[in-house]
Amino acid sequence: MTKPFRTYIKPDLKQIDNYIRSSLQPGKSIVNDESFNLYVTGGKKLRPSLALLVGKLGDKNKYDYLIKTAASLELIHMASLVHDDIIDDSKTRRKHKTTYYKHGYFQAINTGNYLLSSAIEAVAHIEHQDFHDAYAEAMKKIVEGELFQFDTQFDDTQTIDDYYRKIYKKTALLIVLSIKLGSYATNVEEELLEKLIQYGYNIGMSFQILDDCLDFTASEKVLGKPNFSDLKNGHYTLPVLLLRDEDPYFRSMLKEYSHARKNSEELSKYLLKTNAISQSKKVSSRYLDEALQNIEGIPSPVKDYLAEVVEKLRDRLN
Repeated sequence: MTKPFRTYIKPDLKQIDNYIRSSLQPGKSIVNDESFNLYVTGGKKLRPSLALLVGKLGDKNKYDYLIKTAASLELIHMASLVHDDIIDDSKTRRKHKTTYYKHGYFQAINTGNYLLSSAIEAVAHIEHQDFHDAYAEAMKKIVEGELFQFDTQFDDTQTIDDYYRKIYKKTALLIVLSIKLGSYATNVEEELLEKLIQYGYNIGMSFQILDDCLDFTASEKVLGKPNFSDLKNGHYTLPVLLLRDEDPYFRSMLKEYSHARKNSEELSKYLLKTNAISQSKKVSSRYLDEALQNIEGIPSPVKDYLAEVVEKLRDRLN
């Protein structure tokens, strides 16, 4: 491997950038402008990057399909963030005011829906039935995940299995979908696809658990939003649930908070004095170990770049 991952796919990301910018057409309406602003202030583009990477294992003549697929995945991700901000009543994301707080509920809903419709339009002409079956199924599950997240807010009796189901639909599902669609777009061999899907699952689960830990330990500057916001919004993540199950005093505090919804800072400070974060990071790390095992037998350089993604996540754990 001679180039870093981002350098390797930089020309492809530029193609995606051109496509999304032309698709969102800023200047036409608040919805167009907000969609465009979300894109230009976006994150690391992990989902389209993974789709691009695995797509390189397939038919190079399907490159146009691959670019549109990767662009569609980024648009879906952006839509999910807009809807998350409504559910969480979030004022900021990545240091910017959310669409919800700038323009209200209806414009935020419209923005999320516009992004979703743009995502579907991008891949409408891809000729692969498994591609569209996977896409449709994932859209349904993503909505189910949003509803489940809403239903479990401030539920101090939810199980750790509930949490895993929630983060699968919230995060891992879209990463798995990125792997699937990138592979289908270029007709990657079925044997490789099965390994890649398991890799995507493990990466996605690890990523969200780490993100949930960072909500307690990272600064607001790093997060781009207030820390401790998950607990404050009634989203009980792995550190909270692990500590609840082993510490009766914390369990009683959490039960009281779930009813009164006051003094979340007290719970956060208590949690940070325990080993709940380190225990959760160990779970995240085990998913990364499994991800590395999943890519045994994947041809290089794709295998090497997939391993690089794992190691970058591992660096964030430390």
